[in-house]
Amino acid sequence: MASTLTWLDYSERDRRRALDVIDLFRETGMLDELGLAGVRDSFADLFFPGTSTIQTRACYFLLVPWTFLRLERLSVPSSEAASKDRREQLNLNKRLRAGDDTQGVFGSQAGDALKRLPSEVYWGGLGSWGIRTFSGHMWTYFRSLDGFYRRVTQFRSTPRDPEGRLAPPTNWHPHLPAPPSGFVRGKITVTLRRQDAEYLRERIQARHPESLLAVLAGRAQQGDLAHDRPWELAHLADLSPVLRHQLHDAKLFAVCMHGAALLYNLMLSELQRNEQRIETYRGELEEWAADAAALEADLAGWELHGVWQVVRENGRRPRHFLQDFVQRWVNNLKRRGPEAAVRDNSTARTLVRDREIRLKGNRARLTSARHLELWGGRSGTGRMAYRWNVTRRILRDIFDGLARRENDAGNT
Repeated sequence: MASTLTWLDYSERDRRRALDVIDLFRETGMLDELGLAGVRDSFADLFFPGTSTIQTRACYFLLVPWTFLRLERLSVPSSEAASKDRREQLNLNKRLRAGDDTQGVFGSQAGDALKRLPSEVYWGGLGSWGIRTFSGHMWTYFRSLDGFYRRVTQFRSTPRDPEGRLAPPTNWHPHLPAPPSGFVRGKITVTLRRQDAEYLRERIQARHPESLLAVLAGRAQQGDLAHDRPWELAHLADLSPVLRHQLHDAKLFAVCMHGAALLYNLMLSELQRNEQRIETYRGELEEWAADAAALEADLAGWELHGVWQVVRENGRRPRHFLQDFVQRWVNNLKRRGPEAAVRDNSTARTLVRDREIRLKGNRARLTSARHLELWGGRSGTGRMAYRWNVTRRILRDIFDGLARRENDAGNT
């Protein structure tokens, strides 16, 4: 029987999290085998708010609202809005694929069979950055359009307010740049105009001024994007002491728990008696142990209070068994050193085994031969980067746009 994932119509945040879970199944290196996703995503939301694992280019933060605004100007009724929107987005992506730069363009492989439209992927980010002022998820937006048109008509028939206290109904930020002349039928590219880049930077800084994303957007230094991990930016003078400390916590958490994920894969490989995989994971664990050993001084005085505080402030509740597993794993590293995780019959192995059983019950691969047989050979082995790779691509688009002259984007 095929597995399914179902959610009720609660909130946009819940919906986005569920969709992100689905997409993580396509990235075997990021599967959450040990139940650490809540911590990872909390730091990602803190550092890079409005981003998600499947965003591709910054241009969609503008193309999507421009498409919806066009529907509103055409007074497309609620009953037709979803289908009309799909046709418009597919047409737009088709024209984007005809450009010189097609990296990250939706539908490059699926074409018109595209299942996840850009609007679905960027809807949460548009709200987070204050570009979308409508509250609720996209399907609620479609259903609301008929009532929205009535409110607009009513506003237009209302006597003007001489003091300007009344504003017309809107679903979008009032200072959203006008689309380029080629937006509807002409040439369109993923390239941002200067005014587009300035607008996105302003939105980030206005809505999330204390975030690492806002700091980097304000600096607009291409060299910042050369770093492989976000914590490598902790030296920047623009960072607040609080943000610098949070980056430190994120770094130690990512490095420490990477070892648990690698050990889990090694244990599965040993159960399968796959010598090639055993050799691979032992080698990766030895490399990890060297990285962790280099942080011995930092680990000695590290407490996890800041980690759990970030999780709580992001609206998540860290479970007792998660906190216990992470604390015991970190304590074991402090007491015995990371090399102990590589050796056979270590305490670390017991922690990993107990953690998977706690999470999965009789579906745990370490205890179920049937589920072990279905294992693909690698899962959850990527070191956490808290969406840095996605964010780098988006920031690079913005930086490139800021460096351009006005209207120098080729969208005509």
